[in-house]
Parts: sequence; structure tokens; C-alpha cells
Amino acid sequence: MRRNNKAMTRFQTIINEISHLNQEELELLLREVIQRIDQQKKVEAILDEYMGIGQGVWQADAQGYVNELRKEEEKD
Repeated sequence: MRRNNKAMTRFQTIINEISHLNQEELELLLREVIQRIDQQKKVEAILDEYMGIGQGVWQADAQGYVNELRKEEEKD
């Protein structure tokens, strides 16, 4: 819950700061937020397109392989 409270406090701080912006600044902020959302959507669409593309390339289970690498790292 601590992380959630921290996020809410940060959110409230941002909202408080926004309330002090004039109309021009608000419009600039809105454009920036929309641009970032659009960028995130594009990234997610690209990732969705390539998800699973490597299936069948290795004969081993990918998660099992990662787990083995982690075990080897812990030994070092």
C-alpha cells in the first residue's frame, strides 16, 4: 500500500501544480500528454505485432532458460 499512497501523493502534487497554470500552459501540457499517450499506444501496437514471433525457434522453454540463467548468476 505504501507505493499506492506515494503514487497518490505524487498525483495530487501534479494536480496542484496544474491548477496554477494559465490557459496557454494548460494547452501545451495537454498536447504533451496526448503526444505521450499516442507514443505509448504506438509502442504497444508494435510489441503486440511481434509478440510470439520467436515461438518455436528454440526447442527449450524460454522461461526455463531464463530461470537457469538466473540460477547461474546467483552462484557467481
